[in-house]
Amino acid sequence: SNLSNREVDAIKETKEFICGGLKIRYAYVSQKGYYPDQLDKANQDAYSVIEKFGPKASNDAFFAVFDGHGELGDHCAQFARDKLPEYLKRHINRAKLKEAKKATGNGDISNIELSKDQMHKACTRAHIECNNAMHQALDDRLSGTTSISAFVHGRRNRMTICNVGDSRAVLGKTTGSDAYIQGRSELKAYPLSRDQTPYRKDERIRIRKTGARI
Repeated sequence: SNLSNREVDAIKETKEFICGGLKIRYAYVSQKGYYPDQLDKANQDAYSVIEKFGPKASNDAFFAVFDGHGELGDHCAQFARDKLPEYLKRHINRAKLKEAKKATGNGDISNIELSKDQMHKACTRAHIECNNAMHQALDDRLSGTTSISAFVHGRRNRMTICNVGDSRAVLGKTTGSDAYIQGRSELKAYPLSRDQTPYRKDERIRIRKTGARI
């Protein structure tokens, strides 16, 4: 559903589920920004939560956040929210099918696990295909969206983080057995993504090679 004009979109209470060997708890809240000159501006944020990603008996999960920008930023974020999981599922299953045929000669992908490189390739292709589809569906010349996602491999207790733009994924980890101090756990933050902006030298070089200006 289109939530772009709601002030706040939040889950009523934290949800918990088992993902392979992991117990996952999550919650979400999205609040429309305040723009004095555009009080009716749509909420340009979107999110995706899929507890059983893939087949019905899947041990995987998918979490993503999209931050739109520009005149059609809300449409771009919603497009990515709706389409990126589809493209991701398609490319992951395609890679698994290729491995299954090599290993067993049939198309049973239920026990196939992709390597780190195979997963990275599938994710990259999914994002590129989603971006190309957005160009066809929307006039996104002056609009777009970030994308930050965590694909949780339940069977391996592993995560694959995908990042486009400057939305961030951060892992909070307790600092040790003596971390519980004065009734609260001390957490240390570990970045799981790296902002993709022109502030990075390699990104400035990449952008200029395409003929774009900064």
